[in-house]
Amino acid sequence: MPITNLRCNIDEDVFSLTVFITRLLTGGVLLYVSVGCLLFYREFLYNATAIGLPLPVPAGLTVAVAELFLGLLLILGWFTRPAAALAFIITAVLGVIFFAADINKLYVALLVLLAAALLPAAMLGPGKISLDYKHALRRAQKTYRG
Repeated sequence: MPITNLRCNIDEDVFSLTVFITRLLTGGVLLYVSVGCLLFYREFLYNATAIGLPLPVPAGLTVAVAELFLGLLLILGWFTRPAAALAFIITAVLGVIFFAADINKLYVALLVLLAAALLPAAMLGPGKISLDYKHALRRAQKTYRG
């Protein structure tokens, strides 16, 4: 069997735009969910109490506010890789509280879709359209000035 040396040529601008759109849509969904939980905080905190969380009000509010900030970080592209990884974990916890630990098939399907949307940003980075890229570029130009 012959050994082939195939390479995949990727247009970096299109890749960056794709990752940006994915981050924008995923961050928008995270903002939508967290703002919804904060607007309907009575039901959300009642569910946190019902499932037996220790300190349900601070824990529930912390999870909802953390998701809000992680959504903003994803949209801006700042600390993208840790934000994408934490967003999946926080969204899973937020969903358990929101559904009062009654996990159904739709929730699992939505978590799988969220993992698929967050995976490119977590594994490959934010792309050129992000604050991470701007910061790295500024740092590299500062370091390598002649």
